[in-house]
Amino acid sequence: MLAACLLWLLGAAWLAAETTAGFERWWWFEPGLEHGNPMPNPRFRVNAPEAVLHPVFGSRSETFSSGMMQIRMPEDPRLLAGADLYLELWGGHPGTANKRVTINGRSTYAIAEVGTAAKHCTHQYPVIALKPSDVVNGYNALQFACDQGTTFWGHFIVDNACLRARLKPDHPDLEAAGLSGFEASVQVRSAGEEQLEIELRTPAPERIAAVDFQGYYRGYNENGAIEPFSWHGFTKHRRPEAYLGGAAKAPFRIVWDLSMLPAQEGVAVAAVVHIRGFENLAYRTVPASGLRIAPRGEAVVELYPARDLPAPFWSRAGKRQQARIDLAVAPDRIERAELHIVLWDGGRGRAEHPVTLNGHPVPAAGDGRHDVLYRRMEIAPSLLKRGANHLEVFSDTEHHGLEVLLPGPALMVRSRSR
Repeated sequence: MLAACLLWLLGAAWLAAETTAGFERWWWFEPGLEHGNPMPNPRFRVNAPEAVLHPVFGSRSETFSSGMMQIRMPEDPRLLAGADLYLELWGGHPGTANKRVTINGRSTYAIAEVGTAAKHCTHQYPVIALKPSDVVNGYNALQFACDQGTTFWGHFIVDNACLRARLKPDHPDLEAAGLSGFEASVQVRSAGEEQLEIELRTPAPERIAAVDFQGYYRGYNENGAIEPFSWHGFTKHRRPEAYLGGAAKAPFRIVWDLSMLPAQEGVAVAAVVHIRGFENLAYRTVPASGLRIAPRGEAVVELYPARDLPAPFWSRAGKRQQARIDLAVAPDRIERAELHIVLWDGGRGRAEHPVTLNGHPVPAAGDGRHDVLYRRMEIAPSLLKRGANHLEVFSDTEHHGLEVLLPGPALMVRSRSR
């Protein structure tokens, strides 16, 4: 019960951080000695202490990392409304426990547990609200750490890290840039039976370089979030993935297709507004909330998550792994179906069809670049069955193969109710 409450609080903090409106400056981790970050390995690695003494792993370059990075943030903390730490994080070896980060030796923050300690394959994109006194004007030291847990090697990867400085409305830099009175808001209106038109309204469109729209709703949690309702989308190499969409010129407008989402209340939309001429300056809007996805009469859309997930759900060295997705509807009543899956793509080896659904190949695997791949694919209803449907992964690579990351595979199905 205590763990559940803690997870809820961490999720609430993430939601609050993502929806705090106003100007932000983003200061990203830059690898390399010239940035104060010597890198013994091409990726930023974090290890449990035992790794350095391991008879085999202790000789690998991954274990040479101390888990300490520096991010230069030339901001006067007295002029900030707050600061957040944002991470692109591969959850690590299944069983790794107690992932955490200490800021400038002042405060230590838990990185929310999303299933890694229970031996699942994970990824996550936490936003950690920092204390005002945690940050300094200059180089900020972030010490990442983890515990061995129940795995063979306690380990995770921080692909990207960003200190997001939230500027006070009267910040002198905003006044100097003519932005102290800047305003922008999200307007949402119906654009058809199952579409919403989303537009950014502002009296100063000439100041905007681009807009990214993000949605809060119940659907497939492609970013590894554990709450049923969450802000969707994430970043990969600092760029948006699986957002509602973006616009790079006025009018800053997109159309959101709702046809493959369940009917629901409590939907919200917010925008991240990138300011022209300032590479790391953005404005986050107040969410447009209280939206709904209406029922469709005789059509019903429902998410069917996988059951019996292996822990870990990975295939390597020729070991096949599968999970079951139970459908409560017959294929002849299905109008459309989509398979959602997130993979850590360590390689398929010589496997011709590394991912299959009911024995039929689906193009989910990539080129083995050891990165996160989110796939959303149309599935012919004739390939599905009422009851148990099986998704299988197979790789014959000797080392890292294919990982299915939480929340695991799922089918989004639109069917006739009668």
